[in-house]
Amino acid sequence: MEIDQCLLESLPLGQRQRLVKRMRCEQIKAYYEREKALQKQEGFLRRLRHGKHQKVHFNLADMIQDAIIHHNDKECARYDNAFIAEVLIDRGVNINHQDEDFWTPMHIACACDNPDIVLLLVLAGANVLLQDVNGNIPLDYAVEGTESSSILLTYLDENGVDLTSLRQLKLQRPMSMLTDVQHFLSSGGNVNEKNDEGVTLLHMACASGYKEVVSLILEHGGDLNIVDDQYWTPLHLAAKYGQTNLVKLLLLHQANPNLVNCNEEKPSDIAASELIEEMLLKAETAWEEKMKEPFSVPALAQEEPYEEIVPALPALSSKLGPMVLPIAKQDSLLEKDIMFRDATKSVCVQQPQDGTPESSLVNGPSKPEQVKLMPPAPNDDLATLSELNDGSLLYEIQKRFGNNQIYTFIGDILLLVNPFKELPIYSTLVSQLYLSHTGRPSPSLPPHLFSCAERAFHQLFQERRPQCFLLSGERGSGKSEASKQIMRHLTFRSDSSRAAFDARFKHVTCILEAFGHARTTLNDLSSCFIKYSELQFCERKKHMTGARIHTYMLEKSRLVSQPLGQRNFLIFYLLMDGLSSEEKYGLHLDRGCAH
Repeated sequence: MEIDQCLLESLPLGQRQRLVKRMRCEQIKAYYEREKALQKQEGFLRRLRHGKHQKVHFNLADMIQDAIIHHNDKECARYDNAFIAEVLIDRGVNINHQDEDFWTPMHIACACDNPDIVLLLVLAGANVLLQDVNGNIPLDYAVEGTESSSILLTYLDENGVDLTSLRQLKLQRPMSMLTDVQHFLSSGGNVNEKNDEGVTLLHMACASGYKEVVSLILEHGGDLNIVDDQYWTPLHLAAKYGQTNLVKLLLLHQANPNLVNCNEEKPSDIAASELIEEMLLKAETAWEEKMKEPFSVPALAQEEPYEEIVPALPALSSKLGPMVLPIAKQDSLLEKDIMFRDATKSVCVQQPQDGTPESSLVNGPSKPEQVKLMPPAPNDDLATLSELNDGSLLYEIQKRFGNNQIYTFIGDILLLVNPFKELPIYSTLVSQLYLSHTGRPSPSLPPHLFSCAERAFHQLFQERRPQCFLLSGERGSGKSEASKQIMRHLTFRSDSSRAAFDARFKHVTCILEAFGHARTTLNDLSSCFIKYSELQFCERKKHMTGARIHTYMLEKSRLVSQPLGQRNFLIFYLLMDGLSSEEKYGLHLDRGCAH
């Protein structure tokens, strides 16, 4: 089954993915049939052995010439041709060369998720902090959790580059332009002055996403509808380059959304996202109504501002458009982005170029973390009670549970009562509170898993022997979540590898939960296997160097028989959700609950 690529590109995303999935199934089926036919042919094994050692060699000069003919090392980065890229680097190619959009090979390798090229460029000394025309470094184009992202994060950590440094780096350009514009205006400059191509300061700021600069220009009488030599308005540029906040700002200042450029295109025709297109189409309707009734106020100015939805990744350069980047690669990148974003429940948010506090850098929280720890109490350790019997213990546990004090010490044992609700006691700030130079619990803090993790961390290096946490309890008692929180604090203790480890651990956990968790009467996501997690630390630097997860005793009987009121493993229901109605009908899977 063959379909023209132009036809695939014209299909809606959902329909295209279903069609491609069906094609993959047919390809796999055809492959198995071909293999069966080959095995039946007489002499198949003999011919296989005969051709086992046959190799095809290409002249090195021909390969280099082919790479040169097909543009440059960026082609190698785009199509993951690591061998040719290595040859070009050995021949002295400039690995930091920037094209007309200031993209380097590293930008393209990250955008196309080619980790082999990313590692090759890093080892060759590529500058990973070079910015493109939009002020984005290569890391901004790498999907969170992928190997490319992990390589860059590890490299930056090893070289002492933290998120604060990246933020300052990305603010250099907008702050520099803001200073220049302020100086220009204070010296009596014309805010609407054009250069040789008819471009004004407002055009530049809108294309780059510098909101503070745009606001300053508008305050000094900047012309919203001024056009350059190609009849592009600032609204055209803001829409094309995905500057959602600036599109909203220009519309609220009465920019005309119906003006067309030299290609007879309105801003809505070239919008970078569906949200921007929706805003512009609504503004066009409001503008037409305003023309019919000159004394009315446009509807858009009366409405509440749109809530900005910042994409997980910056808009890709035109060089990676559908006619250049293969459609299979586009769909693969999209699937990875969706999978990782859903798995980690966190979205990489792009820092605004003007430094405004509307969003934060990659993985930064959008609002202050809430912390609510109960003060220490006399009954924090039940072993110190004067009377120990079933009644007194249950009374104290129940009383603490009613006050959201879910952790209680019994000597060296920490008792956890699952609250079955979110509590503001697990955050980076709480981890910081439980940090200790000695490992001893602070008398000013209540019992907590982080306290046990901190004590084990210190004993690991003081006693020089492995430390172990044994989590025991009924199904649904919170063992899996407790394990996650212990590892969270220990990774927080290891700043050098924290970012890379967090992303990998979340994705591994996603896979384990899909294949080993099921809904039970006590828990919608109950573990059906035993998990043993192992963390390795460097004795000298006290940093985490690796991790390993072992699984045991999977409840295989659940595959064929589930107890009353319970379900099969989660993966089957995820597969069901991914099937179209036609596929479900063909496989006789009309209702998930029936299976």
